[in-house]
Amino acid sequence: MFYMAYGMNTNRESMAVRCPQAKPMGAFYLPDHRLVFRGVADFVPDVESVLPVVLWEITPDCLRSLDALEGYPHFYNRRKLNGAWIIYEMVDQSRTSLPSEHYYRMIEEGYKDFGLDDWHLRHAKADAKEQAA
Repeated sequence: MFYMAYGMNTNRESMAVRCPQAKPMGAFYLPDHRLVFRGVADFVPDVESVLPVVLWEITPDCLRSLDALEGYPHFYNRRKLNGAWIIYEMVDQSRTSLPSEHYYRMIEEGYKDFGLDDWHLRHAKADAKEQAA
């Protein structure tokens, strides 16, 4: 099965710890979606944007580990995109807030790991900062 990561699970080192059997399949930009921060990463539909993601091939053990990490089904919900790719989205989408610096750096390292443009990451952080003001 395949899992699309857009937050801290873009980070190779972090995924190696929580899902040692996960195999990175590469990175791409998911159209019509935008990264946002609600303390942690989430996404919203946006026809004028793209969401940087990393695709992982995962095992059932990885899925159980990710479910526990993501607080499924109470904090993040899990669904499939394109009928095959698992993605997590926050259940409560009512707030926007800045991520911790450590969390942000994990994602930043993940983007570097896979050659993703960090413009979307920086933009999401700036939006969260602006809304917090």
